[in-house]
Amino acid sequence: MIKININNIFVSVFGIGYIPFASGTFGSLAGLIIGYLIYLINYNLLILLIPLLLIAGIKASQIYQNKTGEKDSSVIVIDEVVGQLIAMLTVLDNLLLLFASFIIFRIYDILKPWPASYFDKKMKNGIGVMLDDVIAGIYTLITISLIQILVRYE
Repeated sequence: MIKININNIFVSVFGIGYIPFASGTFGSLAGLIIGYLIYLINYNLLILLIPLLLIAGIKASQIYQNKTGEKDSSVIVIDEVVGQLIAMLTVLDNLLLLFASFIIFRIYDILKPWPASYFDKKMKNGIGVMLDDVIAGIYTLITISLIQILVRYE
């Protein structure tokens, strides 16, 4: 009999985290697709989903870490999904900016500018796992908003 671990399915976003290369990029892509599909149904549902996924992601990431002993494992990609959902909030009606939000989010997620680097390095728990990507998402949202403002005023 196959044992299914719901927590692992959640943190890996249906197994995406088990892809042996670029799992964070694939997790972000999943966030982009999931977010866009939910937006097509109801934008307010997307707004509601972000804090719920954040809270569930903190708890589930901590459970995964406690069971495996791995700190911020590449299997955990629910953090990329939440970060990408934040990153794309203001550009869902513009496919070019939606794609830009994906690229910019990946750059911030990889570079981890402060305070994302603090959470990534110092907080080796579910909160740290999730918050560095939330910060990358917020930085992306700010960057995309500035791009939108600059383009409007040219």
